[in-house]
Amino acid sequence: MKSEIEIEDNLLRLTRVFNAPRTLVFAWWTTAEKLQQWFGPKGATKCEIEMDFRVGGSFKQKMQIAGVGEFSSSAVYEEIVEPERIVYQANFGATSMRVTVEFFEEGNQTRLVLTHEGAIDRTFIKNVEQGTTSTLDRLDELVSSETLRH
Repeated sequence: MKSEIEIEDNLLRLTRVFNAPRTLVFAWWTTAEKLQQWFGPKGATKCEIEMDFRVGGSFKQKMQIAGVGEFSSSAVYEEIVEPERIVYQANFGATSMRVTVEFFEEGNQTRLVLTHEGAIDRTFIKNVEQGTTSTLDRLDELVSSETLRH
């Protein structure tokens, strides 16, 4: 499925429906082992993640992106409501953004709404949009295959 994209001033919102239960989709956000399998755009390799998944805990990511080089980001978790919402303050080096990930149960599917607030300009938003869209494509493949196995 494709992501619905909304861009407004310094805000980017992506909505995506996954053919998997909410608890499963949420679980793919909660451990470094799972995130390393999908959390990065197409062309990302050698994704290393350290995380302490709790309110006040931190997240650090380092990866290689083909044609770009090394990319690092970090975050601090502000709110975690299982399996409904994750909110964190992300530091991308040039800018910091508040990211809210919401998980809505819709029968056997999950509607995920991912909101980035605080982008410095449209170019940055466009880069985040492209990277996040391909990242969610990778997550979709994993949760779909796990759902089929069960």
